[in-house]
Amino acid sequence: MPERVDFEVSVQPASLDHYRRNWTPGSGVGLAGMWLGAVVSDASGQDFWGLRGADDFVVGMTHVVSPITGFKALQKTLEVDPPHLFPEYSTIDWFEPLTVSESEDQVQMAYSSGRIEHDADGCHWYDASGRWEMHAKTVSDVFVVHVPAQEGVAHEAYYRHELMRATGTINGVEVSGYAHQDFAYGPPGMAYAELPIARQLQGMWVSWLHEYTDGEVGGGCFWQGRDGLSFGPGYQLKDGLTTAHNDIVANPTFNDSGKMVALDASIGSESYSFAFDTLGSFVHVFGPLVSNSSGKESARSWCWVEYAGGMMTPEILDLVMQPFRLARGR
Repeated sequence: MPERVDFEVSVQPASLDHYRRNWTPGSGVGLAGMWLGAVVSDASGQDFWGLRGADDFVVGMTHVVSPITGFKALQKTLEVDPPHLFPEYSTIDWFEPLTVSESEDQVQMAYSSGRIEHDADGCHWYDASGRWEMHAKTVSDVFVVHVPAQEGVAHEAYYRHELMRATGTINGVEVSGYAHQDFAYGPPGMAYAELPIARQLQGMWVSWLHEYTDGEVGGGCFWQGRDGLSFGPGYQLKDGLTTAHNDIVANPTFNDSGKMVALDASIGSESYSFAFDTLGSFVHVFGPLVSNSSGKESARSWCWVEYAGGMMTPEILDLVMQPFRLARGR
């Protein structure tokens, strides 16, 4: 693997067309995965984390991967895996066929346990049993990073991300906070775990949203390369503007147990510092924005980090994909 890779970053205004099944960021690629995630809080300050994926293991299927996702009630500790709100998500992997319907003013993805809709009012995520519903409005542009095929990178890949403000209910309790959507694209028929971002490039992934006391909303998302690889694509939302960057640098701090407890990031001329006090899974931590170069005070914030250390190897990812060979015709 080279010490650095060539890649391109860009942003574009979000539109309903971005959620249609035939939308791709470039020619000759297909959808290799999509995810909808939310980190929200109720009036007491209790945080919840939910995540749904689709098309990243078997095209045309949604999934919930246990024990990582479902909806969890997060706890202020880095030592205890938080409990699932709905026990069935803690015991099995849910793979469900999805059905997509599209019209001029709506795109709907439905599956047995719920549905995800997009329309002029944003994104809407419903549980079929009525246990939760999330409504999210995009506040950033759509960010896209393109890694072309090159020496050491056999296949091209695209990744896109957008930030959203979320409101809704979980078990009848009103919640609000942050949500995002991200998508991956690669050679037709390939799933995310087969693309170079997951297999070769990703050392750390970060996504966050903050609300300053003066009402301004900001945030962003970025990657960091693994094993000394220079790979820092991402974007920030500031003063209502989304700007893409190719040289983001983040420095994490770990405790004696190997858990990430802090992160300092520089994005262009801006800097952000985060502290982590909450475990989501063995690869996910959460925490607030604690300071930034603007000097503004944060009223609420949510930062979500995925860091697998050396665990996300091509060999491990091949084992993860092995059970789906028959369904994929491979």
